[in-house]
Amino acid sequence: MKKVKNPWLGLPGYNCMGCAPHNPIGLHMHFEADPDTETLWGYWEPSADYQSWPGVVHGGVQAMMLDEGAEWWLNVFRKTAGYTAKMEVRYHRTVRYDEGPLWVRATHIKDLRAYVELDVAIINSRDVVCTSAKVTYLQMPADQAQRDYNFTGCELTD
Repeated sequence: MKKVKNPWLGLPGYNCMGCAPHNPIGLHMHFEADPDTETLWGYWEPSADYQSWPGVVHGGVQAMMLDEGAEWWLNVFRKTAGYTAKMEVRYHRTVRYDEGPLWVRATHIKDLRAYVELDVAIINSRDVVCTSAKVTYLQMPADQAQRDYNFTGCELTD
């Protein structure tokens, strides 16, 4: 596994709800990648600040985690940015914020011309898939990703 270096750190105006480490209400997710399997892993330590019912992570926050994992997969493995065209979320089990960290796993399903289809899942600390999604992302040409989203590429480090 390789750590994914966030290319937006230090960029003026960068305040992503999912991954900006300084956003006071953000998730502060960080990512690792397995280049051999093209699998992206995101990590988040949940808290009561993101609850719906007591003890439960809000479903909208879960959807945001899945979407974030899909975008970072695109950043790392396609070396570009994009945006969500479609996301079908399935809530399989309750995601609790008091049972330890959560992982997001994103893997490639297939290419659809300018789009990519991904399988993304939230996995709890007991290695159980709690929430999953099939996400279709529009892949931008690299020059557009740089111009529109200041995306200059992701470095992987040990």
